[in-house]
Amino acid sequence: MRYSRQELLEDFKDSTDLLAAKKVAVVGVGGLGGLCSYLLAGAGVLKLNIADGDVVSLSNLHRQVLYRMADIGKSKADICKRAILDLDGNAEVTVFPEINAANFDDFARDADLVLDLSDNAKTRMFISKACFMRRINYIHAAVGGYRGILCAFWYADPLFVEKFGCYRCFAGLLPDLKPQGILGPAASMMASSAAMLTLQILNGNDALKGYVQFFDLKNNEIKRMRLTKDADCPVCGEGK
Repeated sequence: MRYSRQELLEDFKDSTDLLAAKKVAVVGVGGLGGLCSYLLAGAGVLKLNIADGDVVSLSNLHRQVLYRMADIGKSKADICKRAILDLDGNAEVTVFPEINAANFDDFARDADLVLDLSDNAKTRMFISKACFMRRINYIHAAVGGYRGILCAFWYADPLFVEKFGCYRCFAGLLPDLKPQGILGPAASMMASSAAMLTLQILNGNDALKGYVQFFDLKNNEIKRMRLTKDADCPVCGEGK
């Protein structure tokens, strides 16, 4: 049976039908999103919307494990879809270009989770706010150098927002960071961590609800900090 080893885990023994019924929308299928989407499909999350307007370049190949030399110049989203369908022909994968206000509703329609694995602050702020306004649960993951960040926001739960706020409360108006060096395994570690958190949430585990995780990928250390609502947040607070 395809998921027999996965179902040996006590909390996932009855998860196959549950995960197959879930739908996840992934923004960005580069070093994080490509592998994360593939891992989710491998675990049985077969309804996926994936969005990326970029094409494969030579400098991507050391960390974006779905892509090959022959893919240079081709759409990352199209190749990611092909890889997922090669893994499981029962998957339903819909490709979108870069997400904006005009197509977000189609991208996120019926999604149980939106994963934001994009690489710039403007996109993150837009995606998070769009999810908040529509009460769609949202996961953010990022990596740069040897550092990674992973957090989830249960926007479908008004009590979560009241207590812990939104992504804007956490990130503020952070500027885009300058490009940093990165090792391929660092991107893969954060992609796997994002996939693990997604599967846990889809399966009903909320142990990390209200926390952000900071990864020191060089020293294999993870720290957790409690999320805090900003009362004056222009998205979810009095400042909106």
